Amino acid sequence: MGKLYDKTGAVVVTVASDHTDSITDAVTTIEYEHNEIHAGESYEYTEVRDQTIDHVWDIQITTPNTTKWAHFTFEFDSEKETDWYFYENPVIVLAGTAVTPLNHNRNSTNTTGLVIKTITNTTTGNANADTTVAAATLLMHGISGDGKKAGGQGGSRHEWILDQNQDYVLRFIATAAGYVNYHLDWYEHTSK
Repeated sequence: MGKLYDKTGAVVVTVASDHTDSITDAVTTIEYEHNEIHAGESYEYTEVRDQTIDHVWDIQITTPNTTKWAHFTFEFDSEKETDWYFYENPVIVLAGTAVTPLNHNRNSTNTTGLVIKTITNTTTGNANADTTVAAATLLMHGISGDGKKAGGQGGSRHEWILDQNQDYVLRFIATAAGYVNYHLDWYEHTSK
């Protein structure tokens, strides 16, 4: 058993030995997100797209109708200027092509509850016909890059706890032709 002491030397907390360092008795901890990797409940999807100017790339995300919620972050970088949006509650008229996210724990057989699909359109008008965002809630918006000559990066530093039984869309509009690399990362957790 490890013990934690206050300034006077009195024991304040006794910790099971499997939670302490065997040499120093220091309490060992890991971040919660890291714990979810060990539990086999952490997932990712990464892709690179070569975007033609004015083309729109939508990543459609559908959450299951359960209380096991996705704690979601994303990041991306672009070779050239890219206008990007993150919407909640779009109307998905034409679903894209399904992709297969990976479990961070390669020994786990767990699979994600999220359904992720991607679709590319040649214009914003066509994209809005496939994934209507007119009445959707805009959660985030930005422009990455510097004019049409240089790229940039963006994303969500803090996690979004996605609503159950809901659709979301990450939309990238290429204001200049170039590559967009993106990384979606999430874990799934049922609150107590």
